[in-house]
Amino acid sequence: MSRQVLERGALACSALALYGWSQPSVSEPIIHHDCETASEVSSTASRCLHAQKLTSDAAPESLANDQWSNRQSDRLPDKMEAVYGDLLAQAQALVSRDQLTQAVDLIASFPKNSQHYGMAQQLQQDWSRELLRQAASECQQGRVSRAILMLDTIPSNSQLHDRITELRQRWSKQDKLLQQAIALKQTGDWQGVIDTTKALEGTPMYQSLLVQGLLQQGMTQLYKPNAAMLQVALEDLPAVQPAVTPPEMSSVTPQQAL
Repeated sequence: MSRQVLERGALACSALALYGWSQPSVSEPIIHHDCETASEVSSTASRCLHAQKLTSDAAPESLANDQWSNRQSDRLPDKMEAVYGDLLAQAQALVSRDQLTQAVDLIASFPKNSQHYGMAQQLQQDWSRELLRQAASECQQGRVSRAILMLDTIPSNSQLHDRITELRQRWSKQDKLLQQAIALKQTGDWQGVIDTTKALEGTPMYQSLLVQGLLQQGMTQLYKPNAAMLQVALEDLPAVQPAVTPPEMSSVTPQQAL
C-alpha cells in the first residue's frame, strides 16, 4: 500500500515539474526531485508545489525581457529619425515666416514611436491655438471664408477639435447671412440689406467695416429722396414772385434844392 502511495506521489511530482518546465522563461532554476524519496503523499505534493513556484517565479523576468525586446524592435532607424528631425526644423522655419498652416501640416503625421513625436505634438497644439486666434480675427473683419479655411488646417486630433467644430458651424451660418446681404445689395433691395445685416448683430463680425458699410449704404439708399417725386413736389409749390426793390431815396437836402 505504501509503495503505491509513493509511486502516485512521484507521478504527481513529475507532472507538476513538467508543467512548470513547459512555461517560457529566460533562466530556469534547477529543481531537485527529492520528493521522489518522500514517504507521505502530502509531503510529496508540498515539495512539488514548491518546485512549481520556483519555475513560475521566472516568468515575470521572461515577460519583461520580451517586452523590452519588442520596444527595441519598434524604434525607428536613425536615418528615419533624421528625416523627422529635419521636418521639425523646417516647420519651425515656416512659423518664423508666418506660415503657420504649412507648419502644422508638416508635422501632423509624425509616428508615435519617433523620438520627435512628443515635441511635434506640443508644437502642433501651440500652433493650432495661434491659428484659432488668427481665424477669429479674420472673422471679426468679415473675412469669414478665409477664417473657416484656417480652421480646416487644424488637425482633427487636436485638443481644440470640439471648439473648432462649434465655431465652423456658427461662422458658416453667419457667412451665409453676409453673402445674402451682398446679393441683396446688387439687386437694389436696400430694405433686405438692412434686415440681413441687422441679423448679424451680436456676432463678432457685426462691427466689421464690411458689415457696417453694407448697413450704412442700405439706410442711405433707402431713405434717399426719389428724384421724380421731388420734382412733382416742387411743381406743386406756388410760383415765387420776384422781390420788388424799393425806390432809392434821394440824398439831396431841401437847402440844396433851393
